[in-house]
Amino acid sequence: MIGVLAAIVVGAGSAATGAAPEAFDMTLRVAIPALLAGLAAPLLAQHFLGRRVDDARRNANERIAEPKRALHEERTERQMLRELDRALDQVMNERDAIEVLRESFAKNFGKRPLELHLVDSVDPVLALAVATGTHEPVAADRSSPWDSLAARTNATLTYETTDRLDVCGHLQSRLPQPMSAIAVPLNATSQLLGVLYHFRPPGQLIDPRLVAHLEDIAGVIAARIAVIRTATGTSKSDAIDRLTGLPDRGAMQERVLRLLKGRQSFTVAVADIDGFSRLNDTHGREAGDASLQLLSRVARRTIRPEDVVGRIGGDELLFILPRTTPSDATRAFERLREELVLAQSMDETEPFTLSIGVIGSSSGGTIEEILHRAAGALNHAKNQGGNRVIVAQATTTT
Repeated sequence: MIGVLAAIVVGAGSAATGAAPEAFDMTLRVAIPALLAGLAAPLLAQHFLGRRVDDARRNANERIAEPKRALHEERTERQMLRELDRALDQVMNERDAIEVLRESFAKNFGKRPLELHLVDSVDPVLALAVATGTHEPVAADRSSPWDSLAARTNATLTYETTDRLDVCGHLQSRLPQPMSAIAVPLNATSQLLGVLYHFRPPGQLIDPRLVAHLEDIAGVIAARIAVIRTATGTSKSDAIDRLTGLPDRGAMQERVLRLLKGRQSFTVAVADIDGFSRLNDTHGREAGDASLQLLSRVARRTIRPEDVVGRIGGDELLFILPRTTPSDATRAFERLREELVLAQSMDETEPFTLSIGVIGSSSGGTIEEILHRAAGALNHAKNQGGNRVIVAQATTTT
C-alpha cells in the first residue's frame, strides 16, 4: 500500500517538473487499481472471517440444540409421569382411573393415536378402555389376552408398518389401514393387566426414547390398576390357559362356587370335540390345538358378556350362564354349533363337531355333583353319536 502511494506521489512530481503526461497517466492506470485492491483486501478478509465465525457459531448452536431438545423432552416426560402417578394415586376405583388416563393421554399425546386395552377383572378378555387421537377406534370384541403377541410374550413390540406377515393379529384388527405401531404389555406382580398401543403414520422410524416413555407409562398404569383391583376385591387371580386364553379348571370351579354361595340361578354346560383323539392321531397335535383355539374363539364371541367359558382339561370346555334356564342354554348352544360350522367353512382347520351336556343349578347338589352330572349328560350325547346338546335329567327323590 505504501509503495502504491509512493508511485502516485512520484508520478505527480514528474508531472509538476514537466515530465510527459503520458507517463503520469500510465502511473495512475497502474497505481489506482492496485490501491483499490489494497484497500479491499482487509475488508474482504474481515468479511470471510466473519462468515467463518458465523458458520462456527451456527454449527455450535446446532450441536447444542439437539442435547437441549432431548433434555427438554426428558424433563417433560418425567413431569408427565409424576403428574400421572400423583393423579392416579388419588383415585379409588378403576372407572375414575380410566378418566384420569383419558385426560392425560389427550393432554400429552394430542392427536397421536393411543389405545389402552385392559384385561377385564371378571372375564379374561382384552377390553378397550381408552382411545385418544385422530383415528377411529375399531369396535371392541371379546379378544383373549393371548391374542395379543405383546401380552403373550410379555415383551414390547415395534413395527414400522403393520402390513407385515408377522404382525400381531390383535394389533392388526385395531387398524383399518397399515400404521407404524408400538405395543407395550402392562404387568404387575407377574399378572397381565393389559396392553398399551401407540400408532403413527406407516414407515416412520421408531424412536427408542418414545418406546422407553411408553414403557414407563405402562408401568405406572399397571401398578395403580393392580392396587385398585386388590383394594376393591376385583383383582383377577384366575389362571389363564395358555393355549386358548380361557380360564382354567380351578378358576371355573371357583366361579361356580361363588354363584352357589350367592344363591344365583345359572346353567352349567360341559362341551368337547367329537373324536378329538382321532383328530390328533390322524392330523397331528398342531391340528388338535388349532381346533381348540377356533372353538374357543367362536365360543367367546357367541356367548353373552356376562357368560363365562373356560378350558377344564384336554378338549373340554366349561360354560357358566348366569340367570339362564337349561332350555334357554340349549338354544344358545345350538347357535354356537351353527357358528362353529360357519367358522370352519372360512378356516383351514380340520372339520370337527361338538357335543354338549347341560345342567341347571336348580337340580341342586354340590359343585362336584353339578359338574359330574353335566359330564354325564355329555357322555350321553357322545353315546348317541355326538354332534348334539343333551340336558341332564332332573334327579328324583322318594
